Amino acid sequence: FFMKITFFGGINEIGGNKILIEEKGTSIFLDFGKSYKESSLYFEEFVSPRAVHGIKDYLALDLIPQKQGIYRKDLVEILEKENYEISSYDKLSLSAILLSHPHMDHAGYLSFIDEKIPVYLTKNSLLVLETFNIIKPSNLENEIFEISYPHYFDSKKRKKQKRNFKEVSNLKGFRINDLEITPIAVDHSAPGATMFLIKSKDKKILYSGDFRLSEIDKEHLEKITSYLKKEKIDYFLCEGTRITEDKVLREKEVYIKAKERILDIKGLIVADYSLTDTTRFLTLQNLAKSINRKIALPFNYFGYLIFLKEKGFNIDISKNVILYGKKKSKLKKWEKNLIKKYPFVEADEIQKNQKDYFVILNFYQIQELIDLKPDENSYFLRAITEPHSEEMEISEARFVNWIKHFEMQGLTEEGKFERAHISGHISGKELKDFISKIQPHFIIPIHTEQPQEFKKIYKNVLIVKKGETITI
Repeated sequence: FFMKITFFGGINEIGGNKILIEEKGTSIFLDFGKSYKESSLYFEEFVSPRAVHGIKDYLALDLIPQKQGIYRKDLVEILEKENYEISSYDKLSLSAILLSHPHMDHAGYLSFIDEKIPVYLTKNSLLVLETFNIIKPSNLENEIFEISYPHYFDSKKRKKQKRNFKEVSNLKGFRINDLEITPIAVDHSAPGATMFLIKSKDKKILYSGDFRLSEIDKEHLEKITSYLKKEKIDYFLCEGTRITEDKVLREKEVYIKAKERILDIKGLIVADYSLTDTTRFLTLQNLAKSINRKIALPFNYFGYLIFLKEKGFNIDISKNVILYGKKKSKLKKWEKNLIKKYPFVEADEIQKNQKDYFVILNFYQIQELIDLKPDENSYFLRAITEPHSEEMEISEARFVNWIKHFEMQGLTEEGKFERAHISGHISGKELKDFISKIQPHFIIPIHTEQPQEFKKIYKNVLIVKKGETITI
């Protein structure tokens, strides 16, 4: 029997992974993510897919696979009522989805998938998705943890149905029909990241998901590499976000660099970081503690950490962490509960005592600076990735304008942010070393805009196109 692999996303782009493996009667997707690059070809902040039509816009623009049999019945019913030609699509009987981690470029379009189809993921990935279900706005693209159906009913009349999740554990294999699958825990800028080793009778495929090795202890890393070398991988579907970069960076360097910058700051310190990155939160928490400041987080950041912890995620939230109760016209139920249960601070208090606070605000919360009133004695610490798209560059330029307006420190002479950040992705240098240790027969570059670069670090590289099917 032959195995077929079809690449519906994650090719010549960073993210959007949707890779279908088919063998005999078994079909599994490796991730089912949102492609921000493809989506931005058609949509922006005020031009979005029309929710009233369900998945029609996504299918028509080829943002999701044009297949029958994998999508939610209520969303298919909308297509049928509107006489959308779904009957011309190939039928697919989907056995499962393997989710590598909970970032939206890997999990985002799970919202559209038939809720009965099992989704295999780690416990921590599931906790993140459950937390997102509380803190993210209720809309069709955020129905990952549970669906709200039927979509064509008024939102108040819809029923809730939890998705069919199956928890997996590191190096504990499980079967999906004739395929044996082994999760391999790795590190990334979101909890719960895992690789998947997929074995058929005569083929072995390793799917990297997103990963870095710099934060994994030496013993665990040696265990991973020796295990994978023994397995004799046929095809390594490998991410290459940072394939051209040689720098090996570690989280402790973020702490050292940031500490140097903020040690002598007399005014307010404000920082941003990626919401899902619990490692970065711990770095900033320790940073605030080291300079005797309270770290104040807005509702979504504070809620994310608290709900994860309440659901069993192992994270140490210090006593210097408090909620920033920003002014809102209407608080959601979960926000009211946080205000009742946890210490919080409002803008006036921070504004009067700027030297005592370290506030987290991302770009979408930057207007709070108007109430916090920072000045030339204040500092903005950008602890997040550099822009890697046109839209991000436009946002970054606006962000810089805010910092300049308040005359805050934190910009270089060229008017760019003095960043303190390391990526959640492996560098090209480390990748070369990792690949040389596990010795796969072939590498297929995914999650990269520079697949050709893999040819510089390995002999057998197979470069594929989006939509292409290969038979192995």
